[in-house]
Amino acid sequence: MAITPDIRDYLRDLARQLDAASHGQRGPIIAAAHSFLGWSPQTIYRQLKESCGWATQRKARADKGSTSVTAAALTMLGATQREAIRDNGKQTLFTTTARGMLEQNGIAFNVSNGQLNRLIRDRKLNVAAQRNVAPVQSLRALHPNHVHEVDPSLCLIYYMNGRQHIMRDREFYKNKLENYAKIKYKVYRYVMYDRASGLLVPWYVEAAGENQHSLFEFLMFAWGQQQGRLFQGVPKFVLWDKGTANTSAAIKNLLSHLEVQPLEHEAGNSRAKGGVEVGNNIIETQFESRLRFEPVSDIRELNEHAFAWANAYNANLIPGQDTRLRRDGLAQPIARYDLWQLITAAELRLLPAVDVCRALMAAREQERKVKSNMTVDFKHPNADRSLLYSLRGLDGVSVGDTVVVRSLVYGDCAIQIQAPRYDGEMLTYRVEPERNFDQFGQAMSGSVIGEEYKAMPDTAIEQAAKAMDTLAYPEMDADEIKKARNKKATPFATKLNAHSYLQDVALPTYLPRQGAAIDTPDHLKPEIAMLTATAAMLRFVAGIGRHLTDEENAFLSARYADGVPEDQIAALIEQFINPAQAAPQRAVGGLRAV
Repeated sequence: MAITPDIRDYLRDLARQLDAASHGQRGPIIAAAHSFLGWSPQTIYRQLKESCGWATQRKARADKGSTSVTAAALTMLGATQREAIRDNGKQTLFTTTARGMLEQNGIAFNVSNGQLNRLIRDRKLNVAAQRNVAPVQSLRALHPNHVHEVDPSLCLIYYMNGRQHIMRDREFYKNKLENYAKIKYKVYRYVMYDRASGLLVPWYVEAAGENQHSLFEFLMFAWGQQQGRLFQGVPKFVLWDKGTANTSAAIKNLLSHLEVQPLEHEAGNSRAKGGVEVGNNIIETQFESRLRFEPVSDIRELNEHAFAWANAYNANLIPGQDTRLRRDGLAQPIARYDLWQLITAAELRLLPAVDVCRALMAAREQERKVKSNMTVDFKHPNADRSLLYSLRGLDGVSVGDTVVVRSLVYGDCAIQIQAPRYDGEMLTYRVEPERNFDQFGQAMSGSVIGEEYKAMPDTAIEQAAKAMDTLAYPEMDADEIKKARNKKATPFATKLNAHSYLQDVALPTYLPRQGAAIDTPDHLKPEIAMLTATAAMLRFVAGIGRHLTDEENAFLSARYADGVPEDQIAALIEQFINPAQAAPQRAVGGLRAV
């Protein structure tokens, strides 16, 4: 049935009316459309679906998605089941058992077990949903040899009595661990994956376990120049797990000299280096599977065949196989060697001789003290004498600091400088020696006396000092601050209350402590001056403001015939002024004065 534009617009408006209609109101709307169009209700519904995409359906209940079970109870139910998952992924606790256990701990579920399963499934709390891997962020490398992923794996192949054997599941599993013990030297597969080009480098070693010696030999093989192989070079970053060999001090020392930064992913997150994980599977299924039909006699022969297979695989030259790299961003598949050849000369860092790398692995870091001119001296292995290295402008490095120095392979006798940051982390810098000197051996970077002035870059100490000076002497430049200090100007604009606040300190009430007097020998006691009776009476007259009566004169002359102690004059004057308040005085000879 042909629908005109006007009829289509009418049907669209009709669909909107039906969506907005409440319960029981759609019938009159369809009836009105029937009268207008002359179509049966079935035809109207069919045209609504075909022309407008509208379909009749039951309106969702207002309480859809709600439940009487609390969110905390559902979360607890999901958590108990999740915590009971074995390492192999097997679920050992289900809703029936978990519900009974939780109900005995006061958690109520008022719906059936089937409804509980639906509720935790809708909320992604069930074990099946939790098994799904978390989304990952895509990673990329800037160029070939920018990032190499490295991973060792135990190989199913082993050699015993001069013959190749392959581990069978029926002979080697958890209940027959003694069979593993019979194999003293196992075969480990080391694989390197170049992140940018997807290139694979396999290498095999026979050893009792992973160790730094095997890892060193593999890195030398993978990064060094090999006859008949296009790939070579040292990366900027190497991504691997936290294995003991990877984190050994010797391997880390080698990587530091080669300026390779190791990146270690967290335990259990092998997806971080998914390229080499996939590479392991490719080597196992596309190379090692061939050994079942054409065995090799030893590790040397195994590596020879692996070398040939990897060359053919990376060049897409395996007969009957298309091994080109396929990525969403590539217009068409491309051989891995072809992609790796996009590397530039600046990006291709050649590995030194193996003996040199072995010496670098055992080389010890050295310490140097930063001189007053912000330099250190260091004898680089490639230099015939000690060279001068300027550390000007390096954050966190100041005069007098002790820095760790390590020679680097690449560059003009370059060294690595490490200095501890305030939080204990090491700051790392790459420095090359001063080469620009005049005919007198003076650094051309120095200022010519009388002609120019060059300020040294501020060190961290100087930056901190300037910040403190600005705070202590605001709105002053360096010269003004210096003059203010010379004039003993008060810092902080005399606004700093340094001790006045101590006067307002309210001390608590203390209980006085009684002490014992110290007996002083008589010859050490201070001598008290004695006044004659006449001199004392003159003091009395001056103190009381009148003349003494005859009785007072007779009393004092008799009492102090030998003189009056000077320290008693004030008390006697007070006695004469206020006789009622004074304590009674004893007269000479034991008589009291009345």
